[in-house]
Order: sequence, then C-alpha cells, then structure tokens
Amino acid sequence: MIDQANYHLFQPLLYQVATAALSPGDIAAPVRPLFRDSFSTRVLLGKVSSIDTEKQVVSTGEKEIPYDYLVLATGAAHSYFGKDQWAPYAPGLKRIEDATDIRRRILTAFERAEAAEDRVERESLLTFLIVGGGPTGVELAGAIAELARFGMEKEFRNFDPAHARVIRCNLRRDCCLRSRKSWPPLRNARSNNWVLT
Repeated sequence: MIDQANYHLFQPLLYQVATAALSPGDIAAPVRPLFRDSFSTRVLLGKVSSIDTEKQVVSTGEKEIPYDYLVLATGAAHSYFGKDQWAPYAPGLKRIEDATDIRRRILTAFERAEAAEDRVERESLLTFLIVGGGPTGVELAGAIAELARFGMEKEFRNFDPAHARVIRCNLRRDCCLRSRKSWPPLRNARSNNWVLT
C-alpha cells in the first residue's frame, strides 16, 4: 500500500476537528497497526507518479514497485466551481490540515472580535459563511453555532459569542451573491470567514 499519509482518516468527523470539539488524533489512526499481522502487505509513505500496466509496476518517482493486483483509491478533492479566486478565503474540508486551518480561522476570528473596537468590524468577524451543500456543510454550520452559543460562554468580555452568525449558502442559488437587509455589511472577503464544503 502506497499512501501520502501514514494514517487512516475518518473524514465524516473533520467538521468536529474544525470546530475544536475533537483533536486530529481522535479521527486519524496510524495505518501500520492495521496491517501488523498481514506479512504479505507492505506500507510505504509516498506518492504514485505513474503506473505501467504492461510491466505491472507503480512508480513513486524514486522507485518502481511491482504489483500483482492494483487497486486505486484516488481520494476526494473540493471544487470551487470555476471560482478559483475563492481558494485563499474558502478552505475546503477534506484533510486534517484543512480542519486545523479552519479551526485556526474560527478561533482567531473570535479573538480578533474581542480586540475589535468597531461594532461593524466585530459583526463581520463573527459572521461565518459556509458555501456548499451536503452533510458536511450542515454539520459544520451547526457545530460553529454550537461552539459560539455554548462552547465559549463567559470567555469574552467585549461581546457575547452567541451573537455570532452562521450563514450557509448553496452555490446553485447564488445566495452568497445576494444581499439581505438583515445581514451586516460584509466589507471585504478578507474580513469574512468562508468555508467551502
């Protein structure tokens, strides 16, 4: 087995790592112990660069590894649906690194809101926009709301974390491009917390 990571990741709980409910180690288990008693299985850390089906070898760039049977599990990637300019502001949620980056962004937004003197800036920092449908987006939206309302109670002095707003929009409806009178002015993309699921 050749993999870029030496752990097995339970992706359905990434949203809980992103909202500080779980640590990365709670959803990632080392791969080697799974194959400890399978002496015909080798585990290699690497990235497959090419496959020669006639010679039955997989190349990692550094070496060629022969195989009898080949199973490809290519993984998953998020899409920006032609809006690649969103990438710096809207991290996906497919890897441990994504979850810890989102966690950092969420917690930093609350810390910056505590230091903000301007009410509009504070409201902007406490507005979380989750772009994308599906179970991950729904779970993440609920977990951010739960963190704000119950996980940070009495921790800040200049604002009530329960006033944080979570907006989940579906790209097909282009709701993130429409303005709503009830939403505060979203000054620029850098001051908003976006997540693409």
